[in-house]
Amino acid sequence: MKKTTKKTDSDFLLEHADEGFENLKSADFVIPFLRVLQRMTPQADKDSNEYVEGALPGLFFNTVNQKVYGKTIQVVPLTFKKTWLEWEPNRGGLVARHEPFSIQVDRSDFSHWKPKDNPENVIVETMLFFVLLVDHFNDGPLVFPLSKTGIKHGRNWNTQLMMTRLDSGQRAPYYSSVWKLETVLNKNDRGSWYQIGGKKTAVTRSRFITFKEFTDFIKPIRSSIQQVVSQIDFAQIEDTTSEVEETPVSEKNKKGTKVPF
Repeated sequence: MKKTTKKTDSDFLLEHADEGFENLKSADFVIPFLRVLQRMTPQADKDSNEYVEGALPGLFFNTVNQKVYGKTIQVVPLTFKKTWLEWEPNRGGLVARHEPFSIQVDRSDFSHWKPKDNPENVIVETMLFFVLLVDHFNDGPLVFPLSKTGIKHGRNWNTQLMMTRLDSGQRAPYYSSVWKLETVLNKNDRGSWYQIGGKKTAVTRSRFITFKEFTDFIKPIRSSIQQVVSQIDFAQIEDTTSEVEETPVSEKNKKGTKVPF
């Protein structure tokens, strides 16, 4: 029996797909970021003019449509990029973006790298995961940045991605699976913050993507992902130069202090 495709009210627009966007440049729109809300994030502060209803510390948040997703989400990672962001001191703003190792930096301080030609500024290594949210495919793609304490969890996630295999034994595509991300409250003697993990990374593989998910969303977006990468407004990234975080074990032992976790 021949399978029929159900028609929708928008079918008449299929032959006009992508029309009308010819004159849009990268400066005319922004790529949304997926952010983990913190206590100091304005959208989670009820006394702030930027407060968003329902926003709480520890929840995932879309910076463009202001949607709050919850403490746990399911995502499909499309691709990955690493960058160095240079910030002015005391949250003075983003200065520049650099390709990793394209400039000389002083990395003697674990949490504050200094550009040698501008040592008053701070360099923050930043991982960028380009993701689609399952059940919210029309909200994406989104850029999920990880820096500071998030770097170890980003590396762990990339390791899991590299280890994912197809039934044939071949390495699965980067975008082959749905992953669950969950925020965890971290604490040490200087404060607390939310991250996608604490002692362990709270990122777990759920399943392979479906054929429909691939054909309807992932494949079309993957075909233009490099254009998406070039259109990132890095000034949207929250300044994490003053993020409360753990000091490396080696540094803590030198000071004779207790390792928080």
